[in-house]
Amino acid sequence: MKPKLSVLVPEDEPAYNAFLLGIEDSLLYYSVRYKSFLQDLLGCEAQYWLAWEGERVTGVLPVMWRDGPYGRILNSLPYYGSNGGVLATFPDASSVLMEKYNELASAPGVAAATWVCHPLRRTDVPPAHTLVDERIGQFTSLDWGQVDVESAMRAAMDGSARRNIRKAETSGVKVLVANDRLDFIRDVHWENMGEIGGKGKTADFFAKVPQHFTAGDDYRVYIAERNGTLISGLLLFYFNRTVEYFTPVTVSNERESQPMALILAQAMVDAAREGFLRWNWGGTWLSQEGVWRFKRKWGAQDHAYQYFIQLNDPALLNCTKSELLRAYPDFFVVPFGNLKTEERANG
Repeated sequence: MKPKLSVLVPEDEPAYNAFLLGIEDSLLYYSVRYKSFLQDLLGCEAQYWLAWEGERVTGVLPVMWRDGPYGRILNSLPYYGSNGGVLATFPDASSVLMEKYNELASAPGVAAATWVCHPLRRTDVPPAHTLVDERIGQFTSLDWGQVDVESAMRAAMDGSARRNIRKAETSGVKVLVANDRLDFIRDVHWENMGEIGGKGKTADFFAKVPQHFTAGDDYRVYIAERNGTLISGLLLFYFNRTVEYFTPVTVSNERESQPMALILAQAMVDAAREGFLRWNWGGTWLSQEGVWRFKRKWGAQDHAYQYFIQLNDPALLNCTKSELLRAYPDFFVVPFGNLKTEERANG
């Protein structure tokens, strides 16, 4: 007998949360709070599908979509590479949820759909797709046992990371938790993104974090100061047994003092002492060799994963990158490298 499917409603949230917390490698992106946050931030639609065996949830599939000038774009999940796809404890649950996703991805009016894999879970039977984009997930284990955690952390890191920590210490850098300083993260984030021509997170993002998440439990802001001046910071999210590295910032003329190294060292030690098992650095493009090396020196191990894209309307490939970003902000439409126009970029 097939598991029963339903769409998540408020009265099912306790069962949904219990399911997620019962899976040791479930990530923030599946959580109810992150769902609420994204819907508020992006103004998009969502259906989170649940598979049931009796009164017990045995699988989940988060889906969000945005309608636009070229049709509907469906993601599991949108926004800066949030991981999605099916999370299930039994093959039957996985199978029926995959069928549901394929149905949604191929429905009339859906121009394209993207499934972002969970980096720690193999996708032996992929969803419906016509294109594949590759990413490298990078995770650092925090499972250092009941030992001197700080020494274990330093031993797990590359020599260059340890030298950076010492440089920060000898430069007089001090680290503290200051969850009320999201404004500092916001302002320096915009400065840092402006320096490289990158896309920054909006003011709404920073305003809505404390509206949807609890400071100290769901997120923390680590700050580094030197000579009484704030010079670096890091926004982290915490869910189940995983810490999410989300928004790092450093004042440009203070990079030489390596404040981020001391922040990372302190935040990792704190998380390990509190029982977190892993640090998720997020996905890295295959072309981002420098970013990949930075994460590796902090003990990150690679976990390759895929974006499976079902392209139903090939006319999307005639669009420019700018057109797609304007039409479907914060949603993945197609890999920019597949566009037929001259305006291309890795994405």
